[in-house]
Amino acid sequence: MRSLLLVLSFGLVIAGCSCQPGVNCSTEQDCSNPSAPKCDATQNLCVACVVDEHCAEGFVCTNGACEAGCRSDSDRCPQGVCKAGVGCVACVLDSQCGTGQVCANNACVPGCSAQNPTCPSGLTCDATRGLCVECQDNTQCPNAPLTVCNPATSTCVQCATGADCRDHSRPVCDPASNTCVGCVANTDCPNNGVCSQQRCVQCLSDAQCGGNTPRCNATTNTCVACLPGATDNCPTNQYCRPDFRCEQGCKTGTDCPSGVCLPNHSCQACTADTQCAAGNICQNGTCIGACSATSPCGANQTCCGGRCESLQLDAANCGACGRSCTTNQACCAGACKSTTTLTDCGACGVSCGVDQFCDTASCKDKTFPNFCANRNVVAIRDGVTLDNAATVVLASTITQVCSANTQITFADDSDPAFVDQDAGTLLLGGGYTVVTAGGPFPNLPVKWLERTKKVTKVYFSSNGLSGDAGVFYFKERMPADSGVADPVRVTRPQPACTSQADGGGGGAHNDVFLIELAIDPSSGTLALVGYGLCSPGSGTQAAAWFWANRMLPSLPTYSKSWYLYEWVDTNGDSAPDVNDTFTQLSSGN
Repeated sequence: MRSLLLVLSFGLVIAGCSCQPGVNCSTEQDCSNPSAPKCDATQNLCVACVVDEHCAEGFVCTNGACEAGCRSDSDRCPQGVCKAGVGCVACVLDSQCGTGQVCANNACVPGCSAQNPTCPSGLTCDATRGLCVECQDNTQCPNAPLTVCNPATSTCVQCATGADCRDHSRPVCDPASNTCVGCVANTDCPNNGVCSQQRCVQCLSDAQCGGNTPRCNATTNTCVACLPGATDNCPTNQYCRPDFRCEQGCKTGTDCPSGVCLPNHSCQACTADTQCAAGNICQNGTCIGACSATSPCGANQTCCGGRCESLQLDAANCGACGRSCTTNQACCAGACKSTTTLTDCGACGVSCGVDQFCDTASCKDKTFPNFCANRNVVAIRDGVTLDNAATVVLASTITQVCSANTQITFADDSDPAFVDQDAGTLLLGGGYTVVTAGGPFPNLPVKWLERTKKVTKVYFSSNGLSGDAGVFYFKERMPADSGVADPVRVTRPQPACTSQADGGGGGAHNDVFLIELAIDPSSGTLALVGYGLCSPGSGTQAAAWFWANRMLPSLPTYSKSWYLYEWVDTNGDSAPDVNDTFTQLSSGN
């Protein structure tokens, strides 16, 4: 009996023991060690944990111990998310990152994507590059003057290419600052000018000058006849005036018999008129003024401020004393005139002949080999979709063939700065060439040249011989005394333009087109015109393609001023290309 009590007493002691790690337990009350406060009922062992919730965030329960890690529930990570097999990370998907961030190597870094396209205020997401940028196209640059999106930096700038610079005084895009400037290199300056501080000037030194203006005025960077002072280059018995012109008078005492040159450039104790300043004569050994009310100037001269001047030729006193001509003007017969016109080309009274244009320096024949003479080109659109596209093609290869310094501007014929809205007159003047696609009905400049002024040698007509109503023509404009009864013309039956009657798709697959040079007699502007006979305008696009890809690269071989071609869409794709056939029908001057 006593033995049985001892056994029972021993069993009660075991069941109620204070268990240590690795010691059997039945409840948590049996685990008093802080490092193993939980009872694993399956093993009756005191352990640190039984389930993940017994561990801190960022830890999981493994074999009764808390270890750093996670499973699949994101709420076990204090920050970020759980990546299976790795542990707690900042992110797995871009959408788990904040504004302007993407997930890279499980860390949120600056960027954006299709999953997380939100960028900080003022930026937009370039998902292709994974970057938050200022812009991707010009529409995202609304604030002048930074209205162009620079594709290289995705930032809003003033310009990316010269085509973005519309101001004629600043036609070049500086790649370093992406701003429109006057020039970047000497080659940007017309008439052999020099680029100085992003501005085209005439000279920086005497080396850039010559002829009648051999000296460089460093203040204005212009070539002048002479420079006052120690380097005065005027001939004997002349000196350089403050306005940089040589005038009669002494420079130094060595020019005078007495050895003394007075401040007014007259010799003290003169012996001849040539020793006196202009407008003075030598009388009794003294130079006296010859220009006054009582001592007037000679024929064809007027006394201006004590000096005898030619009001017919002097740009500083043109037509009247003190009336100065502006830059790029000359005094022509007493009037300040531009020397870029058809009647004053490069100098006063130099008139261009019939079928000649002025390139600001000299007259050039209106033929295709001279097309590149003008460095300013304006591509004018007429508002018709296919015509507008053809106009772009007409201008597309000009800088490649003519000169990289050629400035191309795009405008609409509805812009009164370029085209007179009533008549259609081109308002640009000498030194400018207009390229435009479209016939005389939608296109204002073509209507002005072809139908109003009738200066084009070839013109569109729907009037032919009796019995051929409904036929479209290109007719050659012959002079009345030419002796030609019926001018050269190419017919295009209207059914072939408006139906499938020719078996090739009508105007969409076969057309006759014109490419012609003309000169606006009102402004002297040279114009390149191209269009086809048929609607909807595939022939016009064929004309533009042929010009850009065949004629312009081979200008010397096209010696005339107009050409007519027939286009056949050989491969039937409704668009001109190298696989098509172009047959010359006629040409002339």
